[in-house]
Amino acid sequence: MGGAKVCVIDTRLSNTASKADYWLSTWPGSEAAALLAICNALLREHLYVRAFVRRRVNWEEFLREEHPGRSCDFDTFIAVLKEIYAEFTPEFAERESGASAATIVEVAREAARAGSALSTHVWRNAAAGNLGGWQVSRALELIAVLTGAVATPGGTAPS
Repeated sequence: MGGAKVCVIDTRLSNTASKADYWLSTWPGSEAAALLAICNALLREHLYVRAFVRRRVNWEEFLREEHPGRSCDFDTFIAVLKEIYAEFTPEFAERESGASAATIVEVAREAARAGSALSTHVWRNAAAGNLGGWQVSRALELIAVLTGAVATPGGTAPS
């Protein structure tokens, strides 16, 4: 009611989903595909908060340990992230999850608009109800990191 946008990723039409601006009724176990496609869109459209990611992510250590042959600078890190998440396109997520590719991109743009005020929550159905379900939490937290919404007013509190 105060202008916030709500997105629910849930197979069920819950009370929350019925009032959400966006309801992605994904197939059970495919939530991470939709979330990683949102990450892909944030990276591809340069919608991530560069200063936050540069300051708060251990990108230098990551490049040194995982990509020792690559230049150890932030632009290389972003290029590597884009390579890692390249397969998780909105179209891939639509095939995998049943959620519309266009809606996935729209949700990514809304997350970017929310910026550091993006607030996220994982409910047990996705995280505990499927093999590897906690990957949903990891994918969702990457969205919070890319939007600069970790330990910020209105954002996600890591503790």
